[in-house]
Amino acid sequence: MPDAVPAERTKVLVIGGGPAGSITASLLARENIETTVLEREKFPRYHIGESLLTAIHPVLNLAGLSEKVDNFGFVKKYSGFFRVRQGTPAGHVDFRRNKLYKYSYQVRRSEFDQLLLDHSREQGAKVFEETPVQEIIFDKNRPVAVEWSHRSGQKGRTEFDYLVDASGLSGLMAQKYLRNRHFQETFANVAIGGYWRGALPYSDEEGTKHPGAFSMEALADNSGWTWAIPLRDGLLSLGIVIHRDQYKKWKETIGDNEKIYHHGLSLCPDIMSLIKDAKFEGELHQWTDYSYVADSFSGPNYRLAGDAAAFIDPLFSSGVHLAMLGGLSSAATICAALRGEIDEAGAGHFHDRYVRRAYTRFVIMVAGFYNQIRQQDEVRIQGVEAQNFQDAFNLIQPIVSGNTDVNHKDLNLEVVRRTMKYTTDMMMELHNMPTGNPVAKLMSKKVLDEDIGDPFDAIDGRYIRMKTGELGLVEMGRVEGWFQSLKESFVKLVVRGSDKMRV
Repeated sequence: MPDAVPAERTKVLVIGGGPAGSITASLLARENIETTVLEREKFPRYHIGESLLTAIHPVLNLAGLSEKVDNFGFVKKYSGFFRVRQGTPAGHVDFRRNKLYKYSYQVRRSEFDQLLLDHSREQGAKVFEETPVQEIIFDKNRPVAVEWSHRSGQKGRTEFDYLVDASGLSGLMAQKYLRNRHFQETFANVAIGGYWRGALPYSDEEGTKHPGAFSMEALADNSGWTWAIPLRDGLLSLGIVIHRDQYKKWKETIGDNEKIYHHGLSLCPDIMSLIKDAKFEGELHQWTDYSYVADSFSGPNYRLAGDAAAFIDPLFSSGVHLAMLGGLSSAATICAALRGEIDEAGAGHFHDRYVRRAYTRFVIMVAGFYNQIRQQDEVRIQGVEAQNFQDAFNLIQPIVSGNTDVNHKDLNLEVVRRTMKYTTDMMMELHNMPTGNPVAKLMSKKVLDEDIGDPFDAIDGRYIRMKTGELGLVEMGRVEGWFQSLKESFVKLVVRGSDKMRV
């Protein structure tokens, strides 16, 4: 029996079967919307981004995935430790302080992504692996069909009403057609990573062991940082992240990737203590230039989601979070447009703002903390007095857990106010960086007003209705609108206050 190939027509076509594409497909299929996924590779396949945030839980639940993921055997992640300056205590993000979701997961992406893709099939999506999209066909500025090649050698064309580009780093729409992807030079990093067996669990300053905890450590020479992610079966994912220019220097002075990798690890006392009796297993992997953003994440009947839209340096493990958020928004806005809850232009605008707001929060946090990582000689993080970095991590926990983007039940207004004020202050500090810095250019009053607002804020008076069978966008009621106006006033007061302080 010959392999099945994609049909000539589908309602929604999704390019890419990673978390963004799989979540989009599962959610749409659960709404009885015909969905086809075209994935270039054969799963399982290796991928970076193994540490997840607690905000994935509401999306997993909506997609019907919670029980599958929880029972798979992934390491449960209750916390993260961030030593952003050598010689000072590590900052601690403790998910057990959350009201609802007390843990996330540390996953092998080959296993996690396979689980998500298989689930989308079970929900009714038609999934075709080893079927890359070769061309996207447009009617003016609207995509209407794709040309694909199947693993069997057969080629064909599939028409659609909606397109979701979740093609990952390749970013087919942004790179080839829109040509609107911009790399962030500040985060033009190179990462080198691999796996160790027999490593010790992370221990805090008091010697308490934290099995399952994520940890990062700044390299002592200002050049970058390391990640350490414990995985099931006794493996530790361990990598270094350095700027591209530093990598070039080390290639000349130190040697190949293996020597660079071990040199970087040697600059991190915490890491060396974890692997003192461990053995390296497998091969080294390298990733380059992986921080970028597209000018827009939507257009006429199309959405960009996950890495196809933007990717930030992995310091705060935002990759899968933003992918799932993009998948949720893609599915919800398509459902809303199909049901007539909003016109297509409004639905696309909602998606763009929804994803961009989450992206902007993380890019502010990453940029602020890189300011410290690359200057180890003094305390550089905004608002930190002496060496008490824990104050900063307490303030940013709602953001770096992802809860400001999707899990509002786990927040309260006072916590949000403190977090958003800190974010605003950090943004204003970054705005004073040299104008040649692309991150500084992002820090405008428009961004302040539109992209880091209170997470309870609706977008254009709407928010996502996260209910199976009714997924879409819903308008705010009068009381909610009044509540939002109060919070918007608060954010604007913070902005005006920051402006006055700069005069």
